[in-house]
Amino acid sequence: MICNAKNVIFAFLTIDCIYYMTRTKESTKTADHDLSSCIIEALQDKKAQDVVEMDLSSIGVSLFDKFIICTATSNIHADALTENVYHKVKEKTGIMPNHIEGTTNAQWILMDYFDTVVHIFLSDTREYYALERLWADAAKKEYANL
Repeated sequence: MICNAKNVIFAFLTIDCIYYMTRTKESTKTADHDLSSCIIEALQDKKAQDVVEMDLSSIGVSLFDKFIICTATSNIHADALTENVYHKVKEKTGIMPNHIEGTTNAQWILMDYFDTVVHIFLSDTREYYALERLWADAAKKEYANL
């Protein structure tokens, strides 16, 4: 191997990148727990129904680590849940969603927080798409209605 400045810089950048990716993945485990707790608390504050947290990381085929799914009683309730999650998560963790989709008709609102995705459904829409059945292999934690 020829040892010149370009090869040395590349080697340091590669090592630094691997270290950063490892540190980032390790540090996000705690952040994911805090994010999930914050989201669930925000949903419960506004009386979301049938809140379920699904751990998709255990099945190894998903692009996401967690789904948090809940039911809203109306379009207005779905909007209120979305707004509360957005503001509480931003206030407590500083994390902003990558994307929010479905607010126009508010039958299925999706909030993409990178590794965690929040699904806010109206009852009929939740039954129709049945995400819990689709991802039945994932570990599931159900929360009581408040």
